[in-house]
Amino acid sequence: LRPVESRNLHECGLPGDRVTYRYFVGRLCMFEDQYELAEQNLEYALRHCHKAATHNKQCILRYLVPVKLLRGRLPTQELLQKYDLHEYLPLVSSIRTGDFRTFNDGLQKYQDLFIRRGIYLLLEKCKAVCYRNLFKRVQKVVERHQLSLVEIAKAFKWLGMPMDLDELECILANLIFRGYVRGYISHTKRILVLSKANPFPIEAVVVSKRR
Repeated sequence: LRPVESRNLHECGLPGDRVTYRYFVGRLCMFEDQYELAEQNLEYALRHCHKAATHNKQCILRYLVPVKLLRGRLPTQELLQKYDLHEYLPLVSSIRTGDFRTFNDGLQKYQDLFIRRGIYLLLEKCKAVCYRNLFKRVQKVVERHQLSLVEIAKAFKWLGMPMDLDELECILANLIFRGYVRGYISHTKRILVLSKANPFPIEAVVVSKRR
């Protein structure tokens, strides 16, 4: 990147040079956990990529999609199918519905591929978004702002992934700390008390940077 910057090619070079530069800067930012900058650079690369360069767009999306997943922005099924990114289909659908089992299965199925691309750990972090959406669905079903951890644990059991209450409480505490869930946990009563005002703020996911 330094030879490009020293010759100012990233600003004054040919469109293709600028796209290539932004693509690699985006990947570098992603590996350094600077997800907002990664998204900005990869989006630039995708937006300015030649419309006929389908393979190049596919390469960009291979890294842009997981960054967007972590930031709560889900691509359409049509986009993933158009660029033959089928490996992301189960992850996107499971995050959207809070289906943690499908998410886990998809992550394991394409584990080797994700490791080769260097995005496996990034996708592991997306579990937090999937957890958030699962808890949101449970809250919509029971229609209360006080949820028993036992009730929430039943959702995991129904998905075929039983979880003890201590592990569940740990996950919830982490989501509350990160701002994905607004509320607090009563440890003695084993109850999650949600805020009555926007208990699952999407902006907390979207603006996350180094999470």
